[in-house]
Amino acid sequence: MVRRLLLAMAAVALALAIFGVVSAVQDPQVVHYRIAMHGLAAPLRIVQLSDSHASAIDMPDERLRRVMAMINALNPDMIVLSGDYVSGDPARWSKAETRAALAPFHALRAPFGVFAVLGNHDDRVKTVAGLGNGAVRLLVGELVDVGPVSLVGTQDFQAGSPAVEAMRAAIRRAPLGKPVLVLVHEPVFFEWLQQRPVLMIAGHTHGGQIKLPILGAWSINPFYAAHQRGLFVEGVQRLLVSSGLGTTNLPMRIGVPPEIVELTLVPG
Repeated sequence: MVRRLLLAMAAVALALAIFGVVSAVQDPQVVHYRIAMHGLAAPLRIVQLSDSHASAIDMPDERLRRVMAMINALNPDMIVLSGDYVSGDPARWSKAETRAALAPFHALRAPFGVFAVLGNHDDRVKTVAGLGNGAVRLLVGELVDVGPVSLVGTQDFQAGSPAVEAMRAAIRRAPLGKPVLVLVHEPVFFEWLQQRPVLMIAGHTHGGQIKLPILGAWSINPFYAAHQRGLFVEGVQRLLVSSGLGTTNLPMRIGVPPEIVELTLVPG
């Protein structure tokens, strides 16, 4: 009886593992959001990709290049990348390996530009070298004017207080009357915003990555448990969290398919 039970449990675990790997490597779904922004003169379409996590197992070069083609086919006005371009410890990735992992992103094109920030799996020096002078502009605590909007890109949250203060200072420098977008990797930056209206775009959580009723909600901390995926409105500020494309720790997704976010901003 015990042996049969163990065999049944092993069979269920194997089936879940196979299902999880198959789910992880499927083409991402395109998730649509529409948000009204005060000060916007005309609609603006933005595509976000987060957490690509280059890996020989579930994110090889050919898959990532296919996703880049999907993004370009959406013809967005602007593209934003919210970090984690490699998997595991970035110290184990050589400059050449990091450059190869980032190479597919050079194919991205958008009239208002392609912008990126660092994630907790990204080495700044190697990422800068890998992106070079290509199509993607890396923002590290910077404010840029992107035509219809002001865009702030943060350092990774692991940098601590300097990353938070650089974000807040950049937001203060943004001109009044123009919408402000804040591109981050970790959504926990949202807790440190000041009162100016902004839209923060984040990733990092993978939406939980593996969601099983018997396990409950996965979370790193209570904030992430409450902000795993979707659009959140708190007062005059909004937070959009993508479940992202790749995986970490286990090359599986269950209940949280990979996604590309298509965000349409409209005057309001």
